[in-house]
Amino acid sequence: MSAPAHWPRRPIALRRLLVALALGSLLPIGGFAAIVVWRLTGEERASIERRLIHAARLLAGDVDREMIATFRTLRALAESDRLDAGALGAFDGDARRVLATQPSWRAVLLSTPDGVHLLNTLHPPGAEPEHTFDRASLARVVETRAPAVGDLARRPEGWSVALRVPVIRDGQVKYVLTALMSPAAFADLAGRAQRPEEEWTRVITDSAGVVVARTRDPERFVGVSATATYQERTRGAAEGVYRDTTLDGAEVYLAFARAAVSGWTAGIAVPSHLIEGPTRHSSLAIMAAGLALLVLSVGGAIVMSRRLSAGIALAATAAETLARGGRPRPAPSRVAELERLGEALERSAALLRSREAERDEHLARAEAARAQAETASRTKDEFLAMLGHELRNPLSPIVTALQLIKLRGDGQPREYSIIERQVSHMSRLVEDLLDVSRITRGKIVLQPELLELSSVVAKALEMAGPLLEARAHRLAVDVPAEGLPVRGDPVRLAQIVANLLTNAAKYTPPGGHVEVWAGRHGAEISLTVSDDGQGLSPELLPRLFDLFVQGPRAPDRHEGGLGLGLAVVKSLVTAHGGTVEAQSAGLGRGSTFTVRLPAAAAEAAPPALGPRPGALRRAARPLRVLVVDDNADAAELLAAVLSAAGHAVRAAHDGVGALAALDQFTPEVAVLDIGLPVMDGHELAARIRDRMGAAPPAFIALTGYGQATDLARSRAAGFEHHLVKPVDADALLAVLEALAADRSAPRAS
Repeated sequence: MSAPAHWPRRPIALRRLLVALALGSLLPIGGFAAIVVWRLTGEERASIERRLIHAARLLAGDVDREMIATFRTLRALAESDRLDAGALGAFDGDARRVLATQPSWRAVLLSTPDGVHLLNTLHPPGAEPEHTFDRASLARVVETRAPAVGDLARRPEGWSVALRVPVIRDGQVKYVLTALMSPAAFADLAGRAQRPEEEWTRVITDSAGVVVARTRDPERFVGVSATATYQERTRGAAEGVYRDTTLDGAEVYLAFARAAVSGWTAGIAVPSHLIEGPTRHSSLAIMAAGLALLVLSVGGAIVMSRRLSAGIALAATAAETLARGGRPRPAPSRVAELERLGEALERSAALLRSREAERDEHLARAEAARAQAETASRTKDEFLAMLGHELRNPLSPIVTALQLIKLRGDGQPREYSIIERQVSHMSRLVEDLLDVSRITRGKIVLQPELLELSSVVAKALEMAGPLLEARAHRLAVDVPAEGLPVRGDPVRLAQIVANLLTNAAKYTPPGGHVEVWAGRHGAEISLTVSDDGQGLSPELLPRLFDLFVQGPRAPDRHEGGLGLGLAVVKSLVTAHGGTVEAQSAGLGRGSTFTVRLPAAAAEAAPPALGPRPGALRRAARPLRVLVVDDNADAAELLAAVLSAAGHAVRAAHDGVGALAALDQFTPEVAVLDIGLPVMDGHELAARIRDRMGAAPPAFIALTGYGQATDLARSRAAGFEHHLVKPVDADALLAVLEALAADRSAPRAS
């Protein structure tokens, strides 16, 4: 029987059909894989471009913050009353002191609106005026009455950038104040974000496209114009990413972002191989995998065709067996699916993108947090140093006056003791203010002694009494005079009780009741302060002793405070081995604070109330001493104390007066305040040393600045001793005695 006409005359082998089927099945998979590779490559490149633009934005933001900080400092300097008075010589001293605090500044300039320099810290005061070198930025300041940033320019002292602010008086621009900044400041900004292992190049250009800072080969490219492509791109957009060739011939992908304040541009250049290399490697790897899969599929199809051929042969044999009436035995077969492989690949790609986004977000948050922490720490250190100096200055004449009272013996013992205790207490608080972390972490150095709790309460009442009296509170005190011995720091214990009394006074309406009572309970001594004031809410009680936590405040905020008092109480009580707790029945129902301290040995006697006035010791070898302090009270009182001790003293209130005194007075010791006007103590010491030649005096620094950096600066300036205000007269006399002994000792020939 002949075959139907529509059948092929030559049958195709099953092996060829299976290979064709495998190839046909792989074609859609290959197309899908190509699309996946293309999409992944595009997304990876887009992710890299986003990261580069983000890094450029961060660098541009750093540039703006640096310039804003400079403008803020210049504005503060422009508010000087010396400019209103036309005292340019005195203002020159102010400018030089500000310049000393700004390591990135080269100079401070003061010029007229038409560009004539009235002051230039690069030259000595009174030098011949010169004309400004960057008239474009000067004209912008005069025209807009707003700060302006100049472009990079070469000056005799090196490459410089002018940051200018107007000095406006009576609605007119009277002067223009300028800070010349070194490109090194911006190089530090660019280098700060650069990790050592990165091959990125960070660059900062001014508004004219000139390189101001560059992390790689800055000595070759600072002051050089950027490539034409870079300038064209940055003029046409605020940010972007494109491919370029750098000035040193490297092929890179370059991301840029313009700084809003200055109009400068921050750029991030990444070698093209870092971006294209991974993509190329991924594509080659996927192509190799596809080729291997094709070979395996064809080989599998061949193997499977043999198995199928054998299976069909077995099936035919089985059919023949069935036809003969036998029992067929069909061979089992297996079929594999590829869909799971595609789904796994899809899930892996999605998971990879998610992890990459999370990593970038965490890195950005960590970098922002680090920058904020550094800024906050630097601001805190500067604020505490200045605050400590300003608080020490008025304390110094007070302490010296107490020494004179002690010398003359005309003070009443009780009043003298009170003043001395309070000044000592305030001096210690100033020292603690310079390191707030000691309080918050409970690491204050205590000076424990044995005393009765009644003396602590008496001191605390002296401290908090004025506030209680001002608010007309009715105070009840029930503290036994004896029988409640404790071992602790009397100043700190008084501070604990005074803080609790002050807290009660603040939050109790005028005319309210405040009670203090104490007693002994076994091995503990308790002290309780209660009031009938506004009370505490249940939500506030668990965190009442945390930093900056306060109860409800009246709109006028007449209570004052920062929420530190109770946190300090807890840390000090804990440092004494005790506990403190607060109780309240609710808002409007008053509050009770209880402090529990370990009881001291009953047989030990408490100390006396305080020191009694006595005479200062006379100098064994009088010295000629020059005292220089711009605080007239402090200088005169200190001179009186030293004169009473037998020394020959000459006092001056500034560097000019001190140098003039050298014409008639040859000092053996110079006690200099560091924070002098016009000429600080370091410069004055250098000028005195130059004037006196081979026989200069011994220098003692007497200042309100007492941090480690201040001590290092005074040592570098040649000071033999560094004393922090307020200084104890006995301590200063001991230093003079040691210097006298050293000068009296025979010198080796």
